[in-house]
Amino acid sequence: MTIDTARLFHLNVNCSDLDRARRFYVDGIGLTVGVRTTVDEVQPGTAFALDRARWDAWILLGTAGYEGGAIDLLEWKEPLPTGAPPAQLTETGFQRFGIIVPDLDATVLRLRALDGDVWGEPHITELANGTTVRLVMTCDPDGSVIELREGDGPRVSFVAVCCADLERTVACYRALGLREATRFTIAHDDGARLRLNGPVTMHEVVFTAPGGGEVLVIAAGFEAPPARRSPPRPLNALGLGRMAFLVTDLDAATAALRVEADVELVSEPVTMAMGPGLPDLRFVCARGPDGEVIEYIEQPN
Repeated sequence: MTIDTARLFHLNVNCSDLDRARRFYVDGIGLTVGVRTTVDEVQPGTAFALDRARWDAWILLGTAGYEGGAIDLLEWKEPLPTGAPPAQLTETGFQRFGIIVPDLDATVLRLRALDGDVWGEPHITELANGTTVRLVMTCDPDGSVIELREGDGPRVSFVAVCCADLERTVACYRALGLREATRFTIAHDDGARLRLNGPVTMHEVVFTAPGGGEVLVIAAGFEAPPARRSPPRPLNALGLGRMAFLVTDLDAATAALRVEADVELVSEPVTMAMGPGLPDLRFVCARGPDGEVIEYIEQPN
């Protein structure tokens, strides 16, 4: 059973200081502010495997608005945020995400003025189809890794998951309806640009969502250095928390998750308030093969 209508709607990024993180993504990268999702009352945290849940968040948008990919930039209030993003790209789970910006050099200057951690200077790399792109890696104020690419933006481009067993994760994503678009290998004699020691060989499988949309999902497997399996991170941990898909039938999506052996439901579907003037959302969260959290949100009427 697949989830044929799923479209990747947003990437949840947990932060420790919402105002500081918003400056990074809006003033630095150039995303625009959408709606604020915040509720004064504490709600049960069952959907997130937490005792309680209260947050303050902004939905940040790219050039395509709500039809493109968004960032759900969220500061946990109850419980407070915990932990830190993975220390290296070789740790299993969410690895990095990509944002395309129209002027990479200007973006780098703005991020450095905001005390952003930029990994060296922009450079040109060759993609799987033979085209080239200018890019640079950076971290947001809490250490979430972002790959900035120069192009038609600003807009969210992809989310990548580091896999302990690449083909196992690929099989799982296919079973959930993601469509394989291409495969390619990234190889460097010196992994310094990725903050890795020695040579690097990483195989990536790129997926599109069955319901369309701009944002791609990348399953990344390391040949060298080997991936390091990390324990699943709590949903209030700093860094990338969830990749959220919109679906028209949440019950069908939940049924598909339930029968996939490499997926574990966090809870049954839950309805939660999002804030004044916003519709309540019904959704479900599940963990994929590498501890990454996949969320399905029922399209509001």
